[in-house]
Amino acid sequence: MQADIEAELRENLDHYKTLSEQLQRALDSRIVIEQAKGVLSERYNLDVDEAFQLLRSYCRANNLKLADAAVALTSKESREFVPSRTG
Repeated sequence: MQADIEAELRENLDHYKTLSEQLQRALDSRIVIEQAKGVLSERYNLDVDEAFQLLRSYCRANNLKLADAAVALTSKESREFVPSRTG
Protein backbone atom coordinates (compact mmCIF):
# COMPACT_ATOMS: atom_id res chain seq x y z
CA MET A 1 0.00 0.00 0.00
CA GLN A 2 2.74 2.44 1.02
CA ALA A 3 4.77 1.51 -2.08
CA ASP A 4 1.77 2.18 -4.31
CA ILE A 5 1.28 5.61 -2.79
CA GLU A 6 4.98 6.42 -3.18
CA ALA A 7 4.95 5.27 -6.80
CA GLU A 8 1.91 7.41 -7.53
CA LEU A 9 3.50 10.40 -5.84
CA ARG A 10 6.70 9.92 -7.88
CA GLU A 11 4.65 9.69 -11.07
CA ASN A 12 2.77 12.87 -10.17
CA LEU A 13 6.00 14.64 -9.33
CA ASP A 14 7.53 13.64 -12.68
CA HIS A 15 4.40 14.82 -14.48
CA TYR A 16 4.45 18.22 -12.79
CA LYS A 17 8.19 18.66 -13.33
CA THR A 18 7.70 18.01 -17.05
CA LEU A 19 4.74 20.37 -17.15
CA SER A 20 6.72 23.06 -15.34
CA GLU A 21 9.60 22.74 -17.82
CA GLN A 22 7.20 22.97 -20.78
CA LEU A 23 5.52 26.04 -19.35
CA GLN A 24 8.88 27.70 -18.71
CA ARG A 25 9.95 27.10 -22.33
CA ALA A 26 6.64 28.54 -23.54
CA LEU A 27 7.10 31.61 -21.36
CA ASP A 28 10.67 32.08 -22.56
CA SER A 29 9.51 31.83 -26.18
CA ARG A 30 6.71 34.29 -25.55
CA ILE A 31 9.09 36.81 -24.02
CA VAL A 32 11.49 36.75 -26.96
CA ILE A 33 8.60 36.94 -29.45
CA GLU A 34 7.28 40.02 -27.65
CA GLN A 35 10.76 41.57 -27.81
CA ALA A 36 10.96 40.85 -31.54
CA LYS A 37 7.56 42.45 -32.06
CA GLY A 38 8.90 45.54 -30.31
CA VAL A 39 11.97 45.64 -32.55
CA LEU A 40 9.87 45.33 -35.70
CA SER A 41 7.32 47.83 -34.42
CA GLU A 42 10.02 50.42 -33.80
CA ARG A 43 12.00 49.66 -36.94
CA TYR A 44 9.03 49.85 -39.31
CA ASN A 45 6.70 52.13 -37.34
CA LEU A 46 4.08 49.37 -36.98
CA ASP A 47 1.65 48.60 -34.22
CA VAL A 48 2.39 45.36 -32.38
CA ASP A 49 -0.27 43.38 -34.21
CA GLU A 50 1.19 44.41 -37.57
CA ALA A 51 4.68 43.56 -36.28
CA PHE A 52 3.47 40.10 -35.29
CA GLN A 53 1.88 39.58 -38.70
CA LEU A 54 5.16 40.57 -40.36
CA LEU A 55 7.14 38.17 -38.16
CA ARG A 56 4.65 35.37 -38.73
CA SER A 57 4.60 35.90 -42.50
CA TYR A 58 8.39 35.90 -42.61
CA CYS A 59 8.53 32.66 -40.63
CA ARG A 60 5.96 30.95 -42.82
CA ALA A 61 7.71 32.06 -46.01
CA ASN A 62 11.07 30.82 -44.71
CA ASN A 63 9.90 27.74 -42.80
CA LEU A 64 11.12 29.06 -39.44
CA LYS A 65 9.76 28.74 -35.94
CA LEU A 66 8.57 32.03 -34.49
CA ALA A 67 10.78 31.72 -31.43
CA ASP A 68 13.88 30.96 -33.52
CA ALA A 69 13.31 33.97 -35.77
CA ALA A 70 12.62 36.14 -32.73
CA VAL A 71 15.89 35.09 -31.12
CA ALA A 72 17.75 35.89 -34.34
CA LEU A 73 16.03 39.25 -34.61
CA THR A 74 16.76 40.28 -31.04
CA SER A 75 20.28 38.90 -30.68
CA LYS A 76 23.17 41.36 -30.64
CA GLU A 77 25.12 39.25 -33.13
CA SER A 78 22.31 39.15 -35.71
CA ARG A 79 21.18 42.70 -36.35
CA GLU A 80 21.21 41.96 -40.11
CA PHE A 81 18.11 39.74 -39.76
CA VAL A 82 15.42 42.07 -41.06
CA PRO A 83 12.16 40.71 -42.47
CA SER A 84 10.96 42.51 -45.55
CA ARG A 85 7.70 44.39 -45.18
CA THR A 86 6.65 43.06 -48.55
CA GLY A 87 6.82 39.45 -47.42
